[in-house]
Amino acid sequence: MPGPNELNESDPAGLPSYSDVQAAYRARSELRQNFMTLTNDQLDIQELFRSVAAQLESTPEIGAEHPLCTEWNDLRQRHRKVYRDSQQNAGMCAHFLKNFAEILVPLSQSPEISMAQKRQMIGKFLETIPVHLNAARENAEKFGELAKEVEVFPRKVASALRLKAEPQGFFESVWTGLEELCMSIWNTLNRLLVKIVNMFKLMLSRLEKMRFSCFGISLDIHFTRYHSLESELNSHEMSPRQVVGSVEEDAKAIAEKLTAFESAWHVVRLACSRLLSDLALARSFVSCDFPIPEACDSNLRAAALVHTPLVECLNAYSVGKSPDFM
Repeated sequence: MPGPNELNESDPAGLPSYSDVQAAYRARSELRQNFMTLTNDQLDIQELFRSVAAQLESTPEIGAEHPLCTEWNDLRQRHRKVYRDSQQNAGMCAHFLKNFAEILVPLSQSPEISMAQKRQMIGKFLETIPVHLNAARENAEKFGELAKEVEVFPRKVASALRLKAEPQGFFESVWTGLEELCMSIWNTLNRLLVKIVNMFKLMLSRLEKMRFSCFGISLDIHFTRYHSLESELNSHEMSPRQVVGSVEEDAKAIAEKLTAFESAWHVVRLACSRLLSDLALARSFVSCDFPIPEACDSNLRAAALVHTPLVECLNAYSVGKSPDFM
């Protein structure tokens, strides 16, 4: 019967260790949480962009020719480009990681490959990783910047509507100052609430039904993962305050969903950073005075096991779908 130390080591024949399997399971769970909702989030973002554009165009004080409409459409086009570029980056990164798992790892274990050839192969992969790492960082930053610009846009709408209003008296100026102070406080609280809601959504996403019973009466509550958002513009003309409130609500929803994309690409960046470290360590095992090829192979196998789920996520993302692994 193997001792405790042997259980933590990789099988020389190529089987992963228990710790490697556990690391892969944790990575799979984290990736699932970050990528499963992105397809629906993208649909929601597109619908919300359309909703805000329609509200701006239908507001008499603003209209389709107003600079705010142009600015909002520019944000909308930027989002489309950032998303398309990120899909392309996802496809290339997935292809690279697949080659790592299906080419480098098997070849490194072949007895026909010399130490020099193994070092050279690992070195070539090491040279390519920074390209994907930087792309992931740029994607995360672009989604984050978009989220910030969308979040402050309602203030510009409020300012434009105030300029269209009648000259303000003293008490109206005081009220405007209080309104801006309340909005600042609300934005701070909203960021905290978003984090709490995200945690709650993760818990609810694991539930399909809850049953409550009282005095023989049962009530079933069903949870669904996604409800499409539909534009619900009122047939009657909205007041300036209603317009600002509606735009603010939609903008906050967009910003929250853009942050989900930022988080997902942050996970990709961390994965690339880890792979960079794993390959550097593997190369060190075959570059020292007394090479340890077994340690190199074990390190490569463990890295491939952890990064395989990311290939599935990136491939699905690149074609606008959700990963189907459980």
